[in-house]
Amino acid sequence: MLLLVLATYTFLGVYEFVPLYKQKLWKDFFVNMGLGIISLCIALLLSFEIVVPSPTYPIRDFIRSIIGK
Repeated sequence: MLLLVLATYTFLGVYEFVPLYKQKLWKDFFVNMGLGIISLCIALLLSFEIVVPSPTYPIRDFIRSIIGK
């Protein structure tokens, strides 16, 4: 499973990041790179069968603190 994750992210890196780098679209490049690294970390954790906590409760609490209910 680890090899599949790494192969997929390598393909996505070449397909997504190289054109942005060549066109010097730095803002898009760094946003894509940041999101790609976050999703790679989550994919690696899942491939090692580590339980990733759900963000549902913190998001719900944050929205309730804004709305005030």
